[in-house]
Amino acid sequence: MGNARNVIAIVDDDEGVRRALRRMILSLAHAPVTFASGEEFLDGLAGASPDCAILDLHLPALRGIEVLERLRAEGSMLPVIIVTGLDQPGMRERCLGAGAAAYLTKPLGSADVSAEIEAILGNARHVSQRGRVG
Repeated sequence: MGNARNVIAIVDDDEGVRRALRRMILSLAHAPVTFASGEEFLDGLAGASPDCAILDLHLPALRGIEVLERLRAEGSMLPVIIVTGLDQPGMRERCLGAGAAAYLTKPLGSADVSAEIEAILGNARHVSQRGRVG
């Protein structure tokens, strides 16, 4: 993947999960930025400028699928990996249909997360999904 450190947003209401994902993202040589809620993520999105987001499906108030739908409604093509500890029938299809790049179930393995991020960022290099230079 080269030496570039991509910014990976982590959105999860569980502090322990955020810490674990932050460590995992650091170990994959990316730069993590964490958010405790969907609202905090949407409010801080411009300042964080992430290359990819790992978004918990079961957030309080504004759920992960709602955050994803809001991003798409606003025209954002930010690649989003939805993660959940409670996989419900049809939810994978709903999330992917709403524009998620991937859907993973917890507990998350480093190899799975790494493979998804690499696939997403590799694709983003070939097709500028957000129109960002650099």
